[in-house]
Amino acid sequence: MCGLHPRVFPGNPIHRSFQLVTSFSVDASEIIMEHRLTSPHLPDSPAVSPPDLTVCIVNWNSYDLLSKCLDSIFSTPCQSALEIIVVDNNSNDGSAEKLEISYPQIQLIRNMDNRGFGRANNQAIPAGFGRYYLFLNPDTLVLDETFDNMVAFMDAHQDAAVATGKVYESDTRDQIRISYGDRYPSLNVLLLNDLVTLTGLRRLFPNSRLIQRCVWTGYNPEQEQIVAQVTGAFMCVRRQAIEEVGVFDEQFFMYMEETDWCYRFYQAGWRVYYTPASAIVHIGEGSSRLRTDREQLYYQSICAYLYKHHGAISLVAYQACYYGFVKPMQLLRRGMASLLKTN
Repeated sequence: MCGLHPRVFPGNPIHRSFQLVTSFSVDASEIIMEHRLTSPHLPDSPAVSPPDLTVCIVNWNSYDLLSKCLDSIFSTPCQSALEIIVVDNNSNDGSAEKLEISYPQIQLIRNMDNRGFGRANNQAIPAGFGRYYLFLNPDTLVLDETFDNMVAFMDAHQDAAVATGKVYESDTRDQIRISYGDRYPSLNVLLLNDLVTLTGLRRLFPNSRLIQRCVWTGYNPEQEQIVAQVTGAFMCVRRQAIEEVGVFDEQFFMYMEETDWCYRFYQAGWRVYYTPASAIVHIGEGSSRLRTDREQLYYQSICAYLYKHHGAISLVAYQACYYGFVKPMQLLRRGMASLLKTN
C-alpha cells in the first residue's frame, strides 16, 4: 500500500502555500521562489523530510476514471513517500464534491473555470513538496513498483530532468503505447510525419528504418534510452530542474506543452529519459475525448510551438502545407472510412 506523506501540521507554512496557488499569475521564477520560501522542508524544520513524489493529476469531468486511478495508487505496494494533488478544472460531473468525500487524503485544488493541462499543473507545482513531480492523466492506472522504480531511476540518473516509462494500452499489458519521441518537432519533422501517416506508409511499413526516421515517435520500448520528449500522461520531473527552467508554458492549453517543456530542459543542459522499468496503463478515455475541438487545439498548439522555437517563416510554411495537404487528406480519410462503414 502506498503511504501518503504527512503534509498538514498545525501552523505549517504549507497552508499559506496552498492559499497562494488558488490564484496566481504565472511567472516561473516567482512561483518557485515563493514555494521555496514557504516550504516546511527547509533547514529550519529538519524533522520533516520532503516526500519522494508529488503526484499531480488534472481532472475535467472524468471522475469515474480518476477514481480508478486513485484506487490503483492507494492499492499498489510502495516504499516511496507520496503526496497527491488533484486539480479539478471546474468539472460539472460532481468530481470535486465526490473527491472531497471519497478521497480526503489528497490535496484538492478547485478551479472556477477550465484552465487546461499546463496551467492547472502549474497550480499543483507550487503546492507540492516532492523531490520529484509525477504528472499523471486521470485515465491511467498505476502498476506494482511504478513509483518506486521511477524514484530509483531518477536517483540513479542525476542528469535527468524528465523521465517517462512504459505505457500499456490496457490492463492485459499486451500492447505498448509509445510514450516518447526521439526528436523535437520542426517544420520538416512535422511534414514528414504527416506524409507517412496520412498516406498509410507508416502502417504498411512499420519496421522500415526510412519510415522510422520520418516520424517523431520513438521505438524499442524494451530499451532504456535518452529521448527528446515524452508524454504528459506519465511524466516524472526533477524539482531542481523545474526551479532552474520554470513551469509549463501556459500559452499551450492542451497538447505540446510537455514537448515544449522537454525542449526547454534540453536547452538548459538536462537530459530526458525513457525507462521500461516503470510502467502504467493508459486507458485513453479521459477528458480530452469529451472535447469536440481536439483537432483544432492540436493544430493551434503545433503552430504556437513552431512560432516559439522556429520562427514566423516555419509557422507560415506549416500553415500553408496544413491547409494545402494535411487537412484535405484528413477529410479524405474520414470520408473513405465513413463509406467503408456504410458498405
